[in-house]
Amino acid sequence: MDEGFRFGVRIALQRKQLRLSQDDLAKKVGTSAPIIGRYERREMKPSIGMANKISDELEVTFDYLIGRTANMVLDKNSSENGRH
Repeated sequence: MDEGFRFGVRIALQRKQLRLSQDDLAKKVGTSAPIIGRYERREMKPSIGMANKISDELEVTFDYLIGRTANMVLDKNSSENGRH
């Protein structure tokens, strides 16, 4: 499975798990619902910065979203995540 496929599917799955609409997520990350839809359908790839915003709002790791790991848990105490 390619990274783009994982990314789109994982955004959609986690967004739905959190009961967020595409519009809800878009507002939280500073974009539009149609753009979120394009990410989910693999029609468009976000910038690294936008992908980080999305992972933060969906409360998962960036590595999980891009398919680098199956571990989706965000360690909120880790300085590697830019959080203190």
